Formats: sequence, structure tokens, C-alpha cells
Amino acid sequence: MTANTTLSDFLNQYPAHTRQTYERALRTFTTWYQGTFGEPPEWHLITPVEVRDYMAYLQSVKRMSAASVNLHLAAIRAYLRHNGRTIHVRGPRQTKPPVHALSARDLGRLLAAAEDNPRDYAILSLMARAGLRVSEVIALEVSDLDLRERSGWVTIRQGKGNKTRKVPLGLEVRKALHAWLSVRPQSQSPLLFMSRTGGPLTARDVQRRVAEYAHRAKLQNVTPHTLRHTFATRAVENGVDLATLQAILGHESISTTSRYLHPTEARMAELVENL
Repeated sequence: MTANTTLSDFLNQYPAHTRQTYERALRTFTTWYQGTFGEPPEWHLITPVEVRDYMAYLQSVKRMSAASVNLHLAAIRAYLRHNGRTIHVRGPRQTKPPVHALSARDLGRLLAAAEDNPRDYAILSLMARAGLRVSEVIALEVSDLDLRERSGWVTIRQGKGNKTRKVPLGLEVRKALHAWLSVRPQSQSPLLFMSRTGGPLTARDVQRRVAEYAHRAKLQNVTPHTLRHTFATRAVENGVDLATLQAILGHESISTTSRYLHPTEARMAELVENL
């Protein structure tokens, strides 16, 4: 691979996972280039036309998703920048699937299935009624809670991007947390939620429990992220503005939050019925 600097010099500036991903992407491009043009790429002469042809190959021949194609494009751009060059090539647009949210009935059934387990009920409530990510729930400590008679807050200290934020807790969530704290085993651990052996919960532990309760409630395709989506969708339907919802959810960009502007079928039917 010919370039102003070696590939290893470029890759060594990245953490291991990114380094491996970029190396595979660049070597795939080199193999394609060699097979297409009969010679290895000269990176100081690479043109946008060649990169677009490569993207078309990835999509039509390799059947790669838009996300995978954009990852390959990101590796090429980064390597060219490392060598003092910039090319302007737009990657394929990534379309996100519609947000799946539970109806009020389905959410009620899911929570009812967990009523006999105060720990799990509190975990489900934090995701479905406060919008927490599963990673945030399992990292919570008892001291992160501020529960009062008429209000409540939880401080998220290990949110996405290691940012701290405070999230308000509604009455039903506060009740669920009080119920759990009243039976929570005495422990040296500061964690709010623990496994049966007293150790920390993993995201996989929570995913399994959500799947189990969904099965009991005769629901399909329910994950911890479904519950977060459900909270956000219900918040929008109840008039919460996007800026407030962005702060609650801890989104970097309001464009991410705007995904929840799309109403559910039930909501659309309700609005039309009232016209």
C-alpha cells in the first residue's frame, strides 16, 4: 500500500477496535483497486470518482448496508487526511427503522408481569417511565437517588459520553423505587441493583429479564431500548418539547430526539377520530 506515510503509522493513533476496523477497510479497498485497475492505489492520486466506484461495488456486489459502506468511506477519508488530502464524497444515506414503542396496554401488561419482583419492576420502570438506558440503570448507586414525597430525581453519572445529567422521576417510578429499597438486601455494594449473588448486574442480565417478562405478557420484540423508546414516544404525545426531552434522554443532538416525533398508529387514529 503506497502512501506518504505507512499504514501502521496511521493506524497506531487509534484504539485497538478502530485500528482493526480501519485496517480491514483499507485492505479491502486496496484489493478492489488492484483487481480493478491492475495496480495498487497511489493514495496521493486517489480521486472521488474511484471512491464512488468502490462504494458502488460495496453496495451492489458485496451487498453491504449503508452503515458498513460509510464505515469503509470513513477509513479512506481518515487515511487521506492523514496524508494531507481531502476528498468530497457523500456516503449513502442511512435510513433508521421506525421507532418501536409499546402501547399503554402492552406496557401495563409488561409491568404487571414483573409485579412480584420489586427489583425488576423498578428496573423496568426506570427505563419505561424515566427513559434511562440499560447501561445507566445497572450503573446506578443508591446515593444517585433523591426521592421526596412530591418529587424525585436520579443523577446519571455514567451516561453516554461520560456526561452527567439529572432525570426527574414521576410518582409511579418513585413508588417502584421505594418498594425496592424497602426489600433491598443489606450490602457493602453502593449499587442500587445487584444480582442474586450480590454482584453487579450486566446489560445481558437485564435483557434476559425483559425478554422473560415480555414472554409472560405475550409480547414480541421487546428489549430494554424498546422501553426507552416507549418513554420518549409517550412524552412527545403528552406535549413534552424536544429540548426538554433531549435533556432527559441525554442525546447529543436534537436530531436524534426528533425521531420520536413520528406518532404511533393508535395516536394517529385517535387524533383523526377527534376531528
